Amino acid sequence: MSARRVRSPGDAVGDGLALVVLTGVAAVVLVVADDVWRPGRTLTGFLAPMPLLVPVYGPVISVVAAVALVLAGCVWFRARRAGPAWSLAAAAVAVLDAAALVAITLPVADVVTTTVRAGGSIDPLSAVALPQRTVRAPDLRTVFTTTAEGTPLHLSVWRPTTGTASPGDPDPAAIADPAAAPVIVWVHGGGWVGGTDLGQAAALTRWADRGWLVVSVEYGLDAPGHPTWDTAGPQVACALGRVASDAAALGGDPGRIVLGGDSAGGQLAVSVAYHAASHTQPSSCGAPVPVPRAVAVEYPAVDLVDGYEHGARSPVPQFDARWLAATYTGGSPAQVPERYRAISGTAALTPQAPPTLVVGAGRDSLVPLPGLQRFVAAARAGGVDATLVTVPFADHAFDVVDGSLGAQAASSVLRAWAAGRVGAP
Repeated sequence: MSARRVRSPGDAVGDGLALVVLTGVAAVVLVVADDVWRPGRTLTGFLAPMPLLVPVYGPVISVVAAVALVLAGCVWFRARRAGPAWSLAAAAVAVLDAAALVAITLPVADVVTTTVRAGGSIDPLSAVALPQRTVRAPDLRTVFTTTAEGTPLHLSVWRPTTGTASPGDPDPAAIADPAAAPVIVWVHGGGWVGGTDLGQAAALTRWADRGWLVVSVEYGLDAPGHPTWDTAGPQVACALGRVASDAAALGGDPGRIVLGGDSAGGQLAVSVAYHAASHTQPSSCGAPVPVPRAVAVEYPAVDLVDGYEHGARSPVPQFDARWLAATYTGGSPAQVPERYRAISGTAALTPQAPPTLVVGAGRDSLVPLPGLQRFVAAARAGGVDATLVTVPFADHAFDVVDGSLGAQAASSVLRAWAAGRVGAP
């Protein structure tokens, strides 16, 4: 008969330290989860300004919580022979770690489920590892027009490449046969006061990896005392016309253009596409403005009055919804109501407007979700094929970290929807 191993003082010290550490991990995860479920209501409040908690760090925190639970189970298994007190303590820590795992994993699962139901896909390894992708420079970057002050405005082009790269994979090296590739024209965000055509290069090259001709466009930025509400749209329209005329030479199909954008760029994309459909969109270069086949946008500022009244307030102007709206338009909704109407998503609503996908953030502080819901409802009522996909537990710009859960959710849903509208793979 084998002798039973005697539990040494060192075992007790080791198990005690392990239980203390695992209790601390569970406590931290539960505080994080409390901020997720009840934003801004944690005891410390220090997690409230973290809008990327679930879309970026959620999968990583879930893995940490899962490892802690496994270790807690191992300590409980060892502690069973040390008496009921140790066994109960270890079991209590294991239950605490299990609660932490459930509390943080449910929001992550909600994002994944929403993405899959909307036609997108998630690579779990990339969502956890957050790989740093080498950004491929555009194949072509050229000036398509200038502002009234003479500032050059660029458009960047990425030609379609072979293969179907997964998130985190290196870019395919070979250039595919470019015949009749669908085209995505992207308008960058930045609150109309910042951003460039190169700002979304990592996300946009994923479209090129899947056979799209990708074009990212600039527009004139505003500044205090220099509103651009009436010039940025015509500049985007000029770029759209330029893309349509040059698409065939670049390897794209001018009849299969999708116009997209995020935040401020989403507002411009919707406005230009809808006005083009109603033949009321001017171009800064006088060229004809084509009507895109579809519009695919992320958290677009299509209801600026709602953003002005209910958006985030911040001492940093670039994060203050009221400052951004007033700088873009030159005043408040009470001072220049006609300007707010002119740039709203509903200003040019007609049944001829292109099919539209809006990907919104469930907890958007800059572009409140109710404004997007009202816009999509108005578009549907007006005869437009409009769809709203809301990413839960997400705030504005939740997709900024390439390869993250939020970035995969937004980009995969946009691509899948757009592909269905233009017949892309």
